[in-house]
Amino acid sequence: MLKEISEHKTGQRIAQNLPERRYRPELHGVRGLAILGVVLFHLFGAGRVSGGIDIFLTISGFLFTGMLLREVAEQRGRLDFTRYFGRLFRRIFVPAAIVIAATVAVGLVVFPTPQHGQVWTEALASLLYFENVELIRSHLSYEAASQDVSPFQHFWSLSVQGQFYLVLPFVVLGTYWLARRFRTSVAKVMAWLLAAVLIASLAYAVYVGAYAQDEAYLMTRTRVWQFAFGGLLAIVIDRIRLARTTRFIVGYIGLVSVIVVGFILEGAQMFPGPWALWPLVGFALILLAAPTNSQDPVQKGAAPSVLSNRVFAWIGDHAYGLYLWHWPLLVFYLTLRDRDAVGIRGAAIIFAATIVLSMLMHTFVEKPLERLGKTRRGPRLNWISLSAGATAMAAGVLIAFPHIPTDGDRMTASVALDTSVHPGALSISDNYAVGEAEFIPGLDRLHRDLPPYKFQDCEQEGGQEPGTDTISVCEDPQAPANPTARVVLAAGSHSGHWESTVRSLGKQYGWEVQVVTKSGCPLQNNDNPDRTVCQSWNDNFIEWLNINDVDLVISSATRIVGQQSNEVIMNGAEDRWHEIRDLGIDLLLVRGTPRPGDDGGRCLQNGGAPQDCGVIAGDAANPNPLETMELPDGAHTIDMNPYVCENLDQGSDAWCEAVVGNIIVWYDGSHFTPEYAHSMAPAFEREMHQVFPQYLN
Repeated sequence: MLKEISEHKTGQRIAQNLPERRYRPELHGVRGLAILGVVLFHLFGAGRVSGGIDIFLTISGFLFTGMLLREVAEQRGRLDFTRYFGRLFRRIFVPAAIVIAATVAVGLVVFPTPQHGQVWTEALASLLYFENVELIRSHLSYEAASQDVSPFQHFWSLSVQGQFYLVLPFVVLGTYWLARRFRTSVAKVMAWLLAAVLIASLAYAVYVGAYAQDEAYLMTRTRVWQFAFGGLLAIVIDRIRLARTTRFIVGYIGLVSVIVVGFILEGAQMFPGPWALWPLVGFALILLAAPTNSQDPVQKGAAPSVLSNRVFAWIGDHAYGLYLWHWPLLVFYLTLRDRDAVGIRGAAIIFAATIVLSMLMHTFVEKPLERLGKTRRGPRLNWISLSAGATAMAAGVLIAFPHIPTDGDRMTASVALDTSVHPGALSISDNYAVGEAEFIPGLDRLHRDLPPYKFQDCEQEGGQEPGTDTISVCEDPQAPANPTARVVLAAGSHSGHWESTVRSLGKQYGWEVQVVTKSGCPLQNNDNPDRTVCQSWNDNFIEWLNINDVDLVISSATRIVGQQSNEVIMNGAEDRWHEIRDLGIDLLLVRGTPRPGDDGGRCLQNGGAPQDCGVIAGDAANPNPLETMELPDGAHTIDMNPYVCENLDQGSDAWCEAVVGNIIVWYDGSHFTPEYAHSMAPAFEREMHQVFPQYLN
């Protein structure tokens, strides 16, 4: 008897201060307003961010945290997982799967064949809720709509949500166990946990945003704090009571804040950092203006009353469909019309089509599934839902997987050129004719046109971050079973940008080519306190060479920097060259190449003419300084600058154009596009044959 009384009191204590179970019409209206803002800003906002997604994530945290806390407390530490995930399948997965299937079907018709592999890759990533991870892996940052943007890009936020929905039940169960262990309220424990998560995740968002904003925008870890913010609101909001007049004022402050944030802040560059608190605090103020319980009447004329009207209720009902359909429609429209901007008329057409499709989905998919959930509750329906979801995911994997390109496929596709149209460096080295043709790669995708190894998730990070001095190897996915030579492209990213050149020769002569780089870290040996991690990486690289079977190391050996193209050799580089030769490994040192900075690809993107974009040759026109140095025996150098700058015989004032042979030379301020690097393979072969003919037989 005493034990039962104690258990009852413990249960009451644990269940204290739980969020009330009730329908909040103003929250439904805010959801509609948030998604409407997302859609309208995508269509009319020229790449601006409305803040609607941040609110949408916070609403998810609010609803699901409150729901699971109540259920776990009421069931005394138990949770019906089949019911939870079955409901998620019916409400979230089914509509998303329909849009994914439709997007694949249209994408395979609209996009050229070389893009089909990426369509399948992102379709599968969206279906399995890791599209945000795939976008980061593929170096596809969040961008305004254009012909070159993925029609699945908007699934990044749904992927973040899906990951949250998967983890949250286990967090709540763990929180209940802690509350029971310490005989306190589960809401109190959850509030402290959410506060800690909010602070840690927001701090991490600031940290990552300082050096990789594109990744910070898409990461789950930088977004978790927004779910935590919503969860905290669910726990505390009804315990905050304001005077009637105060509620009226703060409600409209919140509503105006939510509406105007996208017009004032550059969200794509500032979210999910501290500035993302703006729309979230606005959302919180709207909730503070609402009744604190289901018995209180809604204040007439107040912001919650406005958001509870039929218009916002209708938008809230159709919000999911509006979000799912609008983005692929926009991307397909731009592709079919061959435009980079949608225009007012086009935006209106897409908006109308989005409304129609969302209405059809709501009527024939969402509502029937909702009614099914109400009329056939129980384990059977939930098991059927889970089985159907698992089957759909498995089918998606089986259908998509054969079409997803391997690393080898990506390497082949990235350098496939029609040299009669796009000769690139061959127009200099082999006198190929240059006719009228569009430049490649396209300007819209220029910053994503990276060397293939960057898509293998194997490049060591640059900078001085702890742990980035370890050796990470990018293997050769096309390596022959019995290679004629093992070649390593090594050191900084300006060694890495020769990958397409070297792999082309490797394929021709049977090499196994590995890429071992640390961005911003050439071969060097010095005591500069600002480069201690790079120094350590160099030490580790020599050790790695010592225990691996390597025949030839190829590395960039000089730096030609600045608008005057001044040439330097890193301090202590010669020490590393000798260490490599002492291991019996051949060494090919490639002279550095001019770096145009903002006058390269960015100049072209800003409308500059090819002949006006580029950089003066400067020191690149002088003789190769490596040829006058006493290099170790078995180390040789080549100079590829005559195949980058066409008129070096004119001296240091010679102009190195940003486009050669209809191929853009640099994808950023200093690195070659894979296409241009590939076009230099024949010239590289001839230069290399002068010093290492044994590798070219």
